[in-house]
Amino acid sequence: MIVLVGFMGAGKTTVGRLLADRLGLPFVDTDLVIEDRERRTIPQIFEADGESAFRDVEQAVVADVLSGPEAVVSLGGGACGREGTREVLRDHTVVHLDVSFEQAKRRTAGDTYRPMLRRPDLADLHATRREVFRSLADVDVATDGRRAEVIALEVLDGVTGQEGVLVAPPGGTYRVQVRRGLLAEAGAHLPPARSTFVVARADDPALESLRGSLSGTVHVVELPAGPVKTLAAYEQLALQAADAALHPDDLVLAVGDEGVVDVAGFLAATYNRGTRWAVVPRSLEALVDSSVGGKVALDLPQARNLLGAVHQPVAVLSDPDGVTPATDPRFGAGVAEAVKTALVADPSDLGLLLEQAPLVLAGDVEAVAALVRRAVATKARIVTADEREAAGRLHLNYGHTFSHAFEQLGVDRDALPLGLMAAAHLARRLGFLDDAGVALHRTALHAFGLPTAHRFDLADLKPLWLRDKKFKDGVRFVLLHAPGRPEAGVPATDDALTGALDDLAEDR
Repeated sequence: MIVLVGFMGAGKTTVGRLLADRLGLPFVDTDLVIEDRERRTIPQIFEADGESAFRDVEQAVVADVLSGPEAVVSLGGGACGREGTREVLRDHTVVHLDVSFEQAKRRTAGDTYRPMLRRPDLADLHATRREVFRSLADVDVATDGRRAEVIALEVLDGVTGQEGVLVAPPGGTYRVQVRRGLLAEAGAHLPPARSTFVVARADDPALESLRGSLSGTVHVVELPAGPVKTLAAYEQLALQAADAALHPDDLVLAVGDEGVVDVAGFLAATYNRGTRWAVVPRSLEALVDSSVGGKVALDLPQARNLLGAVHQPVAVLSDPDGVTPATDPRFGAGVAEAVKTALVADPSDLGLLLEQAPLVLAGDVEAVAALVRRAVATKARIVTADEREAAGRLHLNYGHTFSHAFEQLGVDRDALPLGLMAAAHLARRLGFLDDAGVALHRTALHAFGLPTAHRFDLADLKPLWLRDKKFKDGVRFVLLHAPGRPEAGVPATDDALTGALDDLAEDR
């Protein structure tokens, strides 16, 4: 049993239901069981029989519930006052949802249903019960000022020993776990589902390891090599989802590179007006970037990512094993994403990245895992604060205005490192970034063997920028005043752009 205890207003019912759903267990509120058995409300029992009689009934109900089938159980705030109940609880996992007295008063203000709220010594009662709860708790979680979904995930981590990076935007809260060996045990870390709709590349060796860990009905759709962020691939997935009678509470499981993650995520965002989905990223680009944050998109011939949505996954299982420069053709693009994230949000990470560069390029699993964890932790913090690019998340587009256009001109794997250097040169031309800042970009990219020079013409880029989502009375850029000091929505003159592209062509 997982038993939630805490003072009135701690959120035991709300968090308990979320936790039970995550674990695939029933949820039992002992107060509701008491009312059902007594055929009276709790205030009626208090009024007719007094608190002592109510506690007798409560103790019997708690003992009965805890002797039954596995469940997540919420106890009334005073249940732990009885020694008999405390003794029974020692055989189960007890979770204390800790709420301050001030917060409890705010949450229960105006509540006429709870008889105990009328006690004149409520503050003393809170303090006394808090000590009892803490003495019983196996897991102690603070609740003040926190959303129920975040609290439930912390409880889940506490009772199951899960680790990972918490991503908690309004659209959905989940963990990104980064660990070698996750692939073979993926099913144990995914929420229960009647049916799992797996989307992967046809030649992905991960499929064999994954199949054995999944339970229930499993449908596998294998995508071909090459671009899959297309309307044609989406149509194929949607038709097969309809053949499989996929429901919103089933699970779309994206297994693969950035393209697979995007098209599978777009299916999940739109099919049945939203279906649960999870991600098992299998390229460095997907591990550090596209698996986190819920942004999913399809490309059109005119431009990248013109059809898109924000639909948060329920889990991300990142196993870096087997993701190396030898096996991942876009490994460099993934490294560039990690460099970009550090430049924008956490420059202190750059030193760690540079130290680990030789090991990362050699395919050392632990070094790759460390790179992924740092990038994911930074992105998770940004996405949690700004899910839909109203502020800080815009900064993660650093270098992308250039790189997306470069891709359409035929530069594929090297587009982002070149985009980062172009943005650095433009920032210097506009007086934002000094020479040392530009040199830092160059040093970081060269450490991973990434290019920093290429010739592009402004005339070729300008038509492509017309469809850039940041276009507003002209193309606009995310630029740095210094590492860690980004600014979004910066316009640039043709002279500045031409000069930056000349600098890019001559960069050494």
